[in-house]
Amino acid sequence: MNRGGPWIASLLLLGCGLAVASCRPQAIEADSPTPFVFRELNLRQQDPQGRPLWEISSPETRYDLSRRIAQARQLKGVLYRDGKPLYRLTASTAVVVNDGEVVQLEGPTRLQRLDPERPAELTALRVRWYPSQQRMELDRSPRLVQGDLQLTAGLARFLINVERLELRRTALLQRRGPEPIRLALGPLDWVASSGALTARGPIRGDRRLGDGSLQRITAPALSGNSLSQTLDLQAPVRMEEPSRQAWLEAGATRLELASRTASSQAPFQGRYGKTQLSGNGFLLNLPAQTVEVRSACQLRQPGDQLSADRCRWNWRSGEASASGQVVLQRRANGQVSRAGQLKGRIGEDGFAEFSSPGGGRVRTQLNLPPSAARQTPAPSRRPVQQRGPRAPAFQL
Repeated sequence: MNRGGPWIASLLLLGCGLAVASCRPQAIEADSPTPFVFRELNLRQQDPQGRPLWEISSPETRYDLSRRIAQARQLKGVLYRDGKPLYRLTASTAVVVNDGEVVQLEGPTRLQRLDPERPAELTALRVRWYPSQQRMELDRSPRLVQGDLQLTAGLARFLINVERLELRRTALLQRRGPEPIRLALGPLDWVASSGALTARGPIRGDRRLGDGSLQRITAPALSGNSLSQTLDLQAPVRMEEPSRQAWLEAGATRLELASRTASSQAPFQGRYGKTQLSGNGFLLNLPAQTVEVRSACQLRQPGDQLSADRCRWNWRSGEASASGQVVLQRRANGQVSRAGQLKGRIGEDGFAEFSSPGGGRVRTQLNLPPSAARQTPAPSRRPVQQRGPRAPAFQL
C-alpha cells in the first residue's frame, strides 16, 4: 500500500482480525479523542513490480483517527532491495504522521545492513523517515560503524535507494585498535554498497602511535574506502610528531589503516631535529617500524650530506642502509665518499655510523689545503677501506 486511505483501512482490518467479536459496525466520531488501540501492527509497501519495498511491525499501536497519527512502540522493520531483505530496522518508539507520509523514529534507532560481505550499522536517537521519498534524516547523534571504522556527525541524511549517507556538521572519522586515528572532516559522503567515501576539508586529526607519541595529520580533502579501510589524502599532506620534533610534507598520500602503513609516490621533504630528509616517494610501516625512501634519497645535517637511490631505516633496531650510487659528503676538507651500498646503525645520540657491508671498498676523495697550511702529512689518494662520515638519524 502507498499512502492515505490504505493505511487507515489496514489499521481497521487489523483491529477486526484481532478481535472479531468486538468488531461490529458502529458510528465513530471524526474528532473522537479516544484513539484506536491494536495489539499488533503490520504494514508493508510494495514497489511497482509488486515486490516488497519495506515493512514494519509493532506489538502495540495507538491510532488517532482525527489527527491521522499512529503511535507505536518496539518497532521492527525490514527494507528491501529488488524484493530481497537489505536492512533491518528497529526503534524504541515511532510516530506515523499523515498515514505514512512521515515516520518519526525516537529513542535508540538502528538500521543494520544485512549483506554479510558489506555489513554496516547506522544508529541515531531520532530519525525522520519519508517512505515515499526513500529518505531518512538523522539529527541526534548519527553514527555509522563498519568494522573498526566509525563515522559520526551532527546531522546526517540517508538516501535509501542509492544507499548514500551524507554526513554534515562536524563530521568525524575514527578507527579503533592499534594506532587509533581520529580525523575531523568537512562534509562527507559514504556509499554502503561499495564502501566509497569522499570528504572535503580541511582535514585535521591525529593518530596515536604504538609508543604513545602523537602524529598530527592535515590535508585539504580525502577519498577512500571503508571496506578496504584505505584513505587517500590529497596534496599537500603534512604529518607532524611534536615529541620528536619531526614533520613531513608530501604529495598525495595513502593511509592503509588495516596494515598501518602510509605511502606516497610523490616528492616529499621532512625534518627530524636538525636533520633534513627528502626524496621521491616513501613507505612508512608502523608495525615493522621502518621507513623507506623509494628514490632520490637526500639526507642532510649541518656539515654532512648523504644521497642515494634508496634509503631504509628501522628505528626499533637502529639499523639503516643506503643503496645505489651512494655519496657521502663532508664540508670539512671537502671529503666525498662513494659506494654502491652502505649500512650502519643509529646510536642513542641520534647519529649513525655508516660503513661498506662485508668490508667492501669505499672510494674517498679529500680536498687538502696547500702544503704550507698542513700540520699533518697528506694521506694516500688511493681507494681506502674507511668508515663513512657520521650521518644523522631520521624518523617520520
